[in-house]
Amino acid sequence: MHIKPSQEKKWLQLQQRLSNIWLFWGLFPLGIVIVLMLVLAGPTASASTASATQQEHLVIKRRTEAVMAVSALLFFAGFSLDGRWTDDERVGRHILYAAGGDQFHPTHNQLASYADKAFRAVNRSVTMLTGVGLVMALLVLVAVVIDLPVVNALYVLMLAAIFQIFVFSRHTYYRDLIYAAISGELSDLDEDNEK
Repeated sequence: MHIKPSQEKKWLQLQQRLSNIWLFWGLFPLGIVIVLMLVLAGPTASASTASATQQEHLVIKRRTEAVMAVSALLFFAGFSLDGRWTDDERVGRHILYAAGGDQFHPTHNQLASYADKAFRAVNRSVTMLTGVGLVMALLVLVAVVIDLPVVNALYVLMLAAIFQIFVFSRHTYYRDLIYAAISGELSDLDEDNEK
């Protein structure tokens, strides 16, 4: 299947955009948050929690659970929405119906002309995941500001880092999805799954 040069160029630009967004809006803010966390927590890091009362331990535990719960909820929401918005069957159906697939069987070229629907789905998902990653990074600072021990803030940081690994792992899927769409073969994936 021959891919139109304009679509191939758009596909290559998307691949570059995915890497740039992940580096500059995913990893770079996470690195800044690590530095800020250490700066903010520095004076309190040496303070011993052994002298804290049972009530203070309970408050710290509840705050930690609240921050971790919000962080985990964001992770789950990002994971779920991304899976829904970029599901190959769903995007393939949208392309098929846009190309008139409910009335006749469109050709690969006709399907490929609606590849913008796949580009929009991926762009929307990448934007959403980037926002979720930034909020998760900010939760690390929130953990420090509300006087959680550095160890507990590190748990939130680890969850934010795992989320960034998840985001990076999606890049290959996005490339494959877009390539299938611009080659007009995305709805074929949907038909194969129905068989």
